[in-house]
Amino acid sequence: MNNFTFRNQNGLQFLVCDPMEKIGFINAFSTRMGGVSPLPAESLSLGNFSQDERENVIENRRRFLEAIGAMGRQLVTARQIHSADVRSIRDGHDATAEPTECDALTANIDSALLAVQTADCLPVLLADRRTGAFAAVHAGWRGTLAGIVARTVERMQLSYDTAPVDLLVALGPAIGACCFEVGPEVISQFIDRYKYTGQLVSKQKPDGKAHLDLNLANTRQLADCGVNPENIFDCGLCTVCRNDLFFSYRFERGAQNPVGRLMGVIGQIAKNS
Repeated sequence: MNNFTFRNQNGLQFLVCDPMEKIGFINAFSTRMGGVSPLPAESLSLGNFSQDERENVIENRRRFLEAIGAMGRQLVTARQIHSADVRSIRDGHDATAEPTECDALTANIDSALLAVQTADCLPVLLADRRTGAFAAVHAGWRGTLAGIVARTVERMQLSYDTAPVDLLVALGPAIGACCFEVGPEVISQFIDRYKYTGQLVSKQKPDGKAHLDLNLANTRQLADCGVNPENIFDCGLCTVCRNDLFFSYRFERGAQNPVGRLMGVIGQIAKNS
């Protein structure tokens, strides 16, 4: 939790990466408390899905944006499909377009707030302190396997002349290696692609199942892209272990309950704020 702070505003609690804020980027990772969704009562679910009313999500998003000081910003989301596809938001008009299928968003405009929705997958926020470009990434195991954070850094280099050494990165709440058990078919795919997979797995069982460390996998990919490891900040909070604070699809679906969605967001702090 070093470099991260929990803040309370208007009855909502959220997590902020302090070094990222200090260089001029509004950023936040939501918790599950302080909303109007019945997941159970008074849950702050920020994702549209069939088991919650759209009006609830609209109100929850309004409360969240107000709490983090981002009212009036255009919230840009994606139709997440566990891919390695990246969308660049070019201008204010582009920011208002319908969400498209992708799992990472990038921009360098002050009117947009980029957002990814999670409930165990890893939310990753990137901020370029030199150019002002920024990105939000949804990294589940499939996206991680496909190298989505590396694809995002590459897109930022091509679109905004980002130098990886200038990036600050925040890893938000996600299912930790302590709880994320996957099958041998998943492990074998990582072995085929990443030589250091042995460092990513633990608690291996005779049937081939093992625990996978998504945070470390993405950290390694970022470092391999040229991001300074000292500028990669991991909050270290597990959504399963801290189900009191965060939604967890794996944990809560065990009882076949509808599961809300968290949100990780990033944008430029207005110059006059």
